[in-house]
Amino acid sequence: MLSVGPVVRVGPKRYSIIQPQAVKTIYDLSGKYTKSSFYNAQGSDDDIFTMRDNTEQRDRRRKVAPLYSMSAMVSYEDAIDRMTTICMGKMDEFAKEKRLISIPNFMQFYAWDVIGEITFDQNFGMMKNMGDTQGIIKEIHTANNNMARLGLLPELQKPYHILEKLIFGRHPMANVIDYIMSQCQKHRDSNTGTKMKSQFDTFLRKILEQEAAHKVETKKVFDACGSNIVAGSDTTGISLSAAIYYLYQNPDKLAKLREEIDTMTSEGRISNPVTYHQAKDMPYLNAVIKETLRMHPAVGTILPRIVPKGGMTLEGYYFREGTHVGTNAWPLHYSEDVYGPDADQYRPERWLEDKSDFEYRDSMMFAFGGGLRTCIGRNIVLLEMTKFLPQIVRRIDFKFEEEKPWDLSCSFLVYPSYKCWVELRENKAQK
Repeated sequence: MLSVGPVVRVGPKRYSIIQPQAVKTIYDLSGKYTKSSFYNAQGSDDDIFTMRDNTEQRDRRRKVAPLYSMSAMVSYEDAIDRMTTICMGKMDEFAKEKRLISIPNFMQFYAWDVIGEITFDQNFGMMKNMGDTQGIIKEIHTANNNMARLGLLPELQKPYHILEKLIFGRHPMANVIDYIMSQCQKHRDSNTGTKMKSQFDTFLRKILEQEAAHKVETKKVFDACGSNIVAGSDTTGISLSAAIYYLYQNPDKLAKLREEIDTMTSEGRISNPVTYHQAKDMPYLNAVIKETLRMHPAVGTILPRIVPKGGMTLEGYYFREGTHVGTNAWPLHYSEDVYGPDADQYRPERWLEDKSDFEYRDSMMFAFGGGLRTCIGRNIVLLEMTKFLPQIVRRIDFKFEEEKPWDLSCSFLVYPSYKCWVELRENKAQK
């Protein structure tokens, strides 16, 4: 592997750092290192992700954090199961029709339908229609691309957004905003009192209950739903696409996971579909998930922080106050110093070896950022991966397109691209 050292200057007053102790210092829980102007690229710093004031962000996060706990997430298992049933039905169609399918595109449709079901009790119909039904994916991808570019050019952010409004006359994510607002209003119109009525448990119902109890401001209901949609869609689709690719490109790893699933199914230890609590006792599945997030973290850029007043010395390097420092998960996750000489190899077994190695390597995982500003939606991604992968591995085989099996498109997020033919797997253990 190409090595350029643990500290790399990537631009004026901008450094990429993967030295472990320095990473822990920059992203500690004190919030001393605040987010940089990179996060103003969207034209707003008022949501839980882009907000740069750590004190205000901590207060807002505290109010909604219980909604993102894993104990809260498991209440959405039925929503995931409903969408997985639709997904498997589509896989049956693809196999019957012998269609060459973009798996990453379809995983995006799946992830968006799941997050719609979880948040609003209404999916987007993307799997059913095999497309971006409301133009929402396009808007999110455009926003991510803009963030990657304008984040590096803060002096252009304000004039860009002024011109954007003059030329297009509407917010660049108008479809996303309109959809969220319409869902919020629909739920308000159809529910009264502090206990909202819904056929299924949803994120919106829970946040509206907090609003009714005066624990959350009305504007924050919209912000929370927006954060939920963004945090649980593209990143999940990317992670599922990467998991499928790495598993099916490594038949020995796929066979180990299938053996675990088939054995536990035949012994009656897991159901169909697998529940989250059952999956916690599936060591190889959890190793596969962790190794996928290590090999292909969804975010592909530095998450920059500002060196505080007085400057700071990090592992022998002095950085003046105002300097932008940060970590990119990709070089960190491929560091041989952290993950061993085979860091560039997909090997889930590394997470099943020495306990002290596991704890250290796990502490350096950066797929969801780190410290005070760790991604609030991480449990959505983990829950979906935990429940979805056993279902797909049980029933489906993928045959990759040989001419162009793998490609990447990197902006703020790293989107994989590949196509497969779908084949159904015969398996006595699943019957």
